[in-house]
Amino acid sequence: MGRVASLMQNNCAVQTAEAWLNPGAILEAFESRAARMVVWCHRQLAKFENPEEVGFLNALPLARSAQNSNELAQFGPFCLLVGFGRHQAAAIQELSADLIEASVAHCQLIVVSKFIEKLQQDIPGKGVKQMIEVLCYIYSLFLLHKHQGDFMSIDYLTPKQASLANDQLRTLYSKVRPNVVALVDSFNYTDHYLGSILGCYDGNVYPKLYEFAWKDPLNESDVIDGFHEYVQPILKQKPLITKL
Repeated sequence: MGRVASLMQNNCAVQTAEAWLNPGAILEAFESRAARMVVWCHRQLAKFENPEEVGFLNALPLARSAQNSNELAQFGPFCLLVGFGRHQAAAIQELSADLIEASVAHCQLIVVSKFIEKLQQDIPGKGVKQMIEVLCYIYSLFLLHKHQGDFMSIDYLTPKQASLANDQLRTLYSKVRPNVVALVDSFNYTDHYLGSILGCYDGNVYPKLYEFAWKDPLNESDVIDGFHEYVQPILKQKPLITKL
């Protein structure tokens, strides 16, 4: 009960944009969102309870006993349907949208927590770990900004704190921008694999777009094939005048 009870009661303590660079603050935000959405789904599912059925919603006490994000991640929203019996279909139909949103929050918690966990380890290469940390913050705060409605609807974030997260996100964008091309190139995708003019290595987008357009079969002649044969006769024929 301890961990989930704490997540249900405590709200975000961030007061400055820089405070969002604390992995603990980010992780707690995603944990609280996932936990509160799951608990809300549980309360709604309880309305479908049949007193005669045994084992109804027996997964929630286990989820409440989780002590960290890894243990909490084992109890997704749909585990609440264990032992739900004949009311399962009605509950899923009624709360399908909410269960999906809770599942999205649950999956994002797993990704963010594993990302942060990996950064606690040594990463070889000069400056590599620092850049990956920036990417981790960008990913986490981007999700927080994109789903800020979730965080505010559960009363974990205030509009001011959500705005501070967005301010920090813009700062991180500026920080990573000089290295964006190198980061993309680090995947070592060839121009042939990408198959896109916009993704070419040398970055000459507009000259290559113009060159590519000239190679299109439709541009081999000033007038496309079939125009004189099919389209022009229609344009030259006399319009029919209706008698109505």
